[in-house]
Amino acid sequence: MTLEQFIAETGIVLTSEWVDRNPHMEDSDRMDNYKVKLRGKLLGNATMRLYYSKGVGLNGIEPTADEVLDCLASDASGIENAGSFEDWCGECGCDTDSRKAEKIFKECEKQAERLRRFLGPDYYATLLWNIERL
Repeated sequence: MTLEQFIAETGIVLTSEWVDRNPHMEDSDRMDNYKVKLRGKLLGNATMRLYYSKGVGLNGIEPTADEVLDCLASDASGIENAGSFEDWCGECGCDTDSRKAEKIFKECEKQAERLRRFLGPDYYATLLWNIERL
């Protein structure tokens, strides 16, 4: 299944608004930052809100549902594959003594749990393991 097919099946719609910074990222003042809302029609009208940042040089191109879901799936699969913070650091090339890395890890854990609640366990597993990624 492609990401586009997954979005069509779940009825996920994205809305976004530009914000000046992402409170979960250092140096976000040099990026395009958005408050994003995902809503799934087939998911009991469930919603998920998050901050999403795009790199320098994209000049205000608003995020799309497929790119946000791809990013969320990437982060969540990294958390699911890691048995611990130390394993995650090994996969990501982070220092296990870094407070910054620990903060990122914990935020990714929270976000993965929120994504699981938003999608439900079956769609969550499908997104992480059975979708052709971007």
